[in-house]
Amino acid sequence: MLTGPISDTFPQAVAVALGVVERPAEPLAEALRTALRHGRRLLVVRGCGHRSAEVAEVAGELLGACPELTVLAESPVPLGINGEYAVTIPGRWAPVDPATLTEADHDVLTAVSVLCRVFDTAMAAEFTGVPTATAEAALTRLAERRVLLRERNGWWVPPETRTRWAVNGSEAKRAAAVERRAEWAAKEADELRAAVETGTAWRDRFDLVADDLRATVLARTRPDARHHHIARVLAELLYARQFLAEARATFESAAALAVDDRAAARDLRSAADVAMTEHRGEPAFALLKRAGRGGDRAGRAVALAYAVCVGNRFPATFTEPVPHEELCELLAEAEQAAPPDDPIAGAYLAAARAWNATGEKTTPDPDLTVVALAAARATGQPVLISAALDAVASADGAAGRFARAHDSCGERLSLFERLPRHEPQIGVEIVDTLHVVPLAALAAGRLPDAVRAAELSWEDPFRGLYMRAGKFVVPLALTGDFDKALEYAETTWDAWQRVGRPPARWLAPAAHAAGLVHGLRGQAAQYDEWAGRALGLSTPGVHSGLAESFTAFAVPRLALHRGDIDTARSAVVRPAAPWEETPHQVYDAYAWAIAAETAVMAGDPEAESLLRAAEPAARENSWAAACLTRARARLHRDPAALAQALAGWQAIGARFEHACTLLLVPERRDEGAAALAALGCRVPVDSL
Repeated sequence: MLTGPISDTFPQAVAVALGVVERPAEPLAEALRTALRHGRRLLVVRGCGHRSAEVAEVAGELLGACPELTVLAESPVPLGINGEYAVTIPGRWAPVDPATLTEADHDVLTAVSVLCRVFDTAMAAEFTGVPTATAEAALTRLAERRVLLRERNGWWVPPETRTRWAVNGSEAKRAAAVERRAEWAAKEADELRAAVETGTAWRDRFDLVADDLRATVLARTRPDARHHHIARVLAELLYARQFLAEARATFESAAALAVDDRAAARDLRSAADVAMTEHRGEPAFALLKRAGRGGDRAGRAVALAYAVCVGNRFPATFTEPVPHEELCELLAEAEQAAPPDDPIAGAYLAAARAWNATGEKTTPDPDLTVVALAAARATGQPVLISAALDAVASADGAAGRFARAHDSCGERLSLFERLPRHEPQIGVEIVDTLHVVPLAALAAGRLPDAVRAAELSWEDPFRGLYMRAGKFVVPLALTGDFDKALEYAETTWDAWQRVGRPPARWLAPAAHAAGLVHGLRGQAAQYDEWAGRALGLSTPGVHSGLAESFTAFAVPRLALHRGDIDTARSAVVRPAAPWEETPHQVYDAYAWAIAAETAVMAGDPEAESLLRAAEPAARENSWAAACLTRARARLHRDPAALAQALAGWQAIGARFEHACTLLLVPERRDEGAAALAALGCRVPVDSL
């Protein structure tokens, strides 16, 4: 592997060698650690050159995190890493007498001296401005003199430092080579982008020339149309290659090279799109506000309206939620900027109005979401339709219409394969679809659908480890697949900590679900540990009460299993208003159902009224339906209702609840006790 002379690209070079990529919420450094952490690995680094300090920093970090890793680095000086052992070996490069080189040799050396890493003959010919055969002959002569090396794959390897070039080329010829590099870079970048768009193989070629594209961009600091174009296409290629952080920075570099405000604003919006793919709300929001200060009217409206959507729709990606007053001001600016006849700007504005109307994060206005969806469909753009469907599903979910929200997610999934993954604008919709679909299935109590959605998220290459693993924990806990639930919970927790514990309030229910499993198994200390983690992940009152919604179910459910009726009664949430008039979160149907069953088991005189109040929850959620049927069977000692409850649990694969219900059927009590023992659980106290 060659490190190349471009600053801060050694991690990318390692990633290419290992075949790993950066994922949303999983920085490249963590992807490298994950790939090298297990098993004995040897990382060979050739040609450190003047990048020794950078190599030392990255290699030192990897060695500290990966105990069985060995790094073999070729460097003119020791790297200064603890435990380093230096060996002196003969040089690969021979000194060259310039007088022995022909003019063609000098010209080729001068031309390729502007290249960063390995190169092929066609590149050398293009940079020199000579026929390919002439360049091939000159390169072969230089290789015979060990001025260059030729790899088995036909690529040429330059010396590791520029001080080894024995060239007498004029500055004019070198300047011409730099100019030809810019011409080549524009053509090369466009060809690579075309290959990405058509699905043609492109990654190996990109990995070969990426540093030279980077160097071309870095060579110009003032606005320039050609270099701006190269920078933008390079950013797009880096995004497609899943070097996300670098792609975002390169889009910002493109904005600095843009020759007009409109192009710069477009680049900043693309940088914001990458930030949202990374699951980083703050930089995305800041970039969108910058983009909204320049460019044409439609572009300003789109940027500002999208900033409003981001602030309302994705609060979990922010360390601190954006104040509603600031979002209102941005929406007013967007409305003032938008031309009346632009359908794209109109769709963004409609979405922003819907998300901002209620003043509650993640809770759009239901009537305005219908308008937003119609506006998005009018554009015919799948990415806007997907975003609008999320708004509709979010509004339905907030209103407790969980079955409809689940259906909307079905349409979102049908769009999923139509979303081109190489476009930065698409990234957040891919990430969000894989995030929301499992939650919508859970809200509707469709546990098999939730598990399948988690599997889809797990298999997708565009998700970080803790984001993927976290989707399994709650559905597996509710289905009674306890060992796997705990395995994924540990994976989630470890991965989340390794990437720096970013804001992830949505993970609180997963942590609490792991605690619930331990509690149902009688492991009090482990329950307390995971419940504490859940509390640390959540911020009370923020993110519309997602953690509180799960807690209102999990705490009384565990208390009932332990026979602690008083704790269960104090932990349940009694409805303050009818279901249709109450704002809802994902786990509310579970909480309302368990509250009714708690009242039945406690002999509460209001049990019947609580059962009736929870009936709408049962219509929206299959788990709640089975729970309420069991509660009515308890209240009325109805064997037929118990049989119906057993069928309901079996239909959604809820093994734990099915086993608990078997205990209530005298002739099947032993079967239920055996099923609970297989899950590592004791017989609940109330059934004794």
